[in-house]
Amino acid sequence: MGHVYVSARFRGRGELTMGKVLVDTGATFTVMPLDVAEKYLYETPLEAELRLGDGRVVRARVFVAEVEIEGRRGPARVMAFNGATPVMGVDTLETLGLKIDPVTGKLEKSEYYMLYV
Repeated sequence: MGHVYVSARFRGRGELTMGKVLVDTGATFTVMPLDVAEKYLYETPLEAELRLGDGRVVRARVFVAEVEIEGRRGPARVMAFNGATPVMGVDTLETLGLKIDPVTGKLEKSEYYMLYV
C-alpha cells in the first residue's frame, strides 16, 4: 500500500496546519514534537510512556486540540516529546470517523461507532 499522508489542521492555543502528516495505523496516538505542541495545543497535566517503532520507550506529555482532516473535526489527544516525528494515529482517525482503504491507500469516511461531541 505504501505510505499514506494527510493534511491536518490543529486548533488549540493557536492554529497549526500541517500539510503532510504520516498516517500510521500501527500507532495508537497522534504524535508531534514537544516545541510545536507547547506553542499550538492545550497542555494537560498528564504524561504517558510510549513504545516507539524501534523499541525505545519515551515519556511523552499529553496535549489536546481540535483536529480537522478532510472536513471532519473533533477532539484529539496528542502525545508530544522532543525529537518526535509528526504521526497521525488511529485514535484520531477513529474519532473523526476516518479509515484507510487498504486497496487504494486513501482515507475514506467510515461509520461512527462512538462520537465525542
